[in-house]
Amino acid sequence: MRPTEHPLFLLRSFARFVPAITRAGIISTEGGPKAALALAPNLARYRFTTAREIEQGAAASPERTALIDDDGVLSYRQLRAQSRSLGKWLVAQQADRGLDELRIGVMARNGRGIILPLGAKGYAGGHIFLLNIGSSPEQLRGIFDENKINVLFIDDEFADRLPADLEATDDITIVRAFTEGEREGLSIADIVKQPDVDKQLPRYPQHGNLVLMSSGTTGIPKGIVRPEPRLPLVLAGYLEAIPWRSGDTVQLSASIFHTWGWSALQVALATRSTIVTRRVFDAEACYKQIQDYRCDGLVSSPIFFKQMLDLHANDRFDTSTLRFLATAGNAVSPGLLRRTTERFGPILANIYGSTELALAAAASPEQMQADPTMVGKVPPGTVLKLYDDEGNEVPTGTTGRIFLHNETALKGYTNPNTPMVTIDGLIEMGDLGYFDEQGFLHVQSRSDDMIIVGGENVHPQSVMGVLEDMPGIDDLYAHGVDDDETFKRIAVWVVRKLDDDGERLSAESVREWVRSRLADHSIPRDVHFLDELPRNAVGKVVPRFLPGI
Repeated sequence: MRPTEHPLFLLRSFARFVPAITRAGIISTEGGPKAALALAPNLARYRFTTAREIEQGAAASPERTALIDDDGVLSYRQLRAQSRSLGKWLVAQQADRGLDELRIGVMARNGRGIILPLGAKGYAGGHIFLLNIGSSPEQLRGIFDENKINVLFIDDEFADRLPADLEATDDITIVRAFTEGEREGLSIADIVKQPDVDKQLPRYPQHGNLVLMSSGTTGIPKGIVRPEPRLPLVLAGYLEAIPWRSGDTVQLSASIFHTWGWSALQVALATRSTIVTRRVFDAEACYKQIQDYRCDGLVSSPIFFKQMLDLHANDRFDTSTLRFLATAGNAVSPGLLRRTTERFGPILANIYGSTELALAAAASPEQMQADPTMVGKVPPGTVLKLYDDEGNEVPTGTTGRIFLHNETALKGYTNPNTPMVTIDGLIEMGDLGYFDEQGFLHVQSRSDDMIIVGGENVHPQSVMGVLEDMPGIDDLYAHGVDDDETFKRIAVWVVRKLDDDGERLSAESVREWVRSRLADHSIPRDVHFLDELPRNAVGKVVPRFLPGI
């Protein structure tokens, strides 16, 4: 029995779960008796899929605006109707083509091009694969072959990434998700405008897996297999940290094909929120949406927050309606927290997790203000422990490798040969961290980022933390590199600001800044100046594209 399956543990987790979802309005009398009566049947039929959230939203608040995106506005009633129409089309595809099961791929940016297929999958059943929009033609060829995808929804802008030879896509029905201009081919818009096909949705769909793809910097991206949760106790962790309430209007910039954006979408639909989003992030447009739609929340990532803060004269936009900011995907540095607080107030909450293991810890705005180095409390339904290299659990205050398990953790990888490290039924997260005396988790670095210099542990994040306050630095990254004398040393990559301080920056001034604030073994050996850092579609730096690695 896994630690997360012990009855006493589940009981304690449930005791936190119910108050949190009640406060958020997920359990409410909105919609009257009819909506209340739909709760149990919807859970039995759809579990906690996107379809369930859409179905319940339509029962409780059918005319409330569900989505504002590049294609317009949809109410919850319309979102349900279009998701069900697309679901029926998928059922017809399975029957007409004699498919054993639906294996649905989606390569789309934020908007109905990804939300409708997620809803349709819940209604029709099958497996769904959320593909990274940075995937190359060769990676897509490998994904199609390894995962046997038979239906693909793809934005027009990515159509030229499809493998050129017909054999790679011969068994795939390709549907245009977001359409641009006059192109040939069936689109989601075409399907949902047609009269419903003569197929019934299954009463109890065969719910397959949700598969998210890693960034896949080399080779075929890893497919992370996650079950559709029956009782997502971790949801309470989000709602304890983020003051998200029923009926909020939320600007969603976090990419839905990534774990953070997908989970935020689920919370938004479960709280019957209005989701405001754009396919391509633009800082000025984001401010304008917050102002025009009087958004209550902004769900984004550190790189997008930085772009918003860097926008000239951003105080011309009224963001006073914002009650919370929520971020995940990258560490929130003390400097970024200070700047967001100065611009928006003390309302930033942080979610810590990974593609494989979803939510691991959550810090409320109050907790972030008290200690910006923490990532928060472990959520209900989650067991998180720290182990040393010999597999022994480490005491409070001692750094260890982070392992955890909860219901939203991966079941495995689509390629069974991909290794997964476990101890006591818990799965390794790939990070190093420690618990403080109050039980808050602190993350120091990736396990493979921490280096030893002259017998001393050096975490690149600590070097970045002191350099981000150096005048003239606009963006930076720190990483370990090989060294003939000490085996490893820190190197940094710096983007200068376009001002006098940026012009004065030199490799020696960067080293001196670190020398005056950290021990000698943290001083970077190499300082590289770049025009910009190479980042992937979710804003993470891709080290293999950096000079000197």
